[in-house]
Amino acid sequence: MIRALIGLYPGKWRAEFGDEFAALLEDTRLTPRAVLDVAVQAGKLHLVARRRLALVLGAALWSAGMEAIAVHDHLTANILWAPTNLAGSIMLLATVIPWSAMAGAALARRVGIGLRCGS
Repeated sequence: MIRALIGLYPGKWRAEFGDEFAALLEDTRLTPRAVLDVAVQAGKLHLVARRRLALVLGAALWSAGMEAIAVHDHLTANILWAPTNLAGSIMLLATVIPWSAMAGAALARRVGIGLRCGS
């Protein structure tokens, strides 16, 4: 079980902390909650290591959710739509803003402005 839990972590992390973490887990009672906590922390480290992928997935989920709400509330019949009222305009903005923000960040990085999240 300990080997499987450590295997959830990114390879770079395992190389640096794997042995110490294995010793810690050997001295820990592995309750279902402890196993869940270890798995969640491993997932967080993978997301941090792949921040750009996490941002793209987050934007995709957000946009899909906004589109689903817009279709459900009859603001549009499909994803290719032009808003005809204030609610439709707001939903369109909510759908495209994450992508616009990521495009702006990518452009800034490309031209060397050096904007960073969380720094």
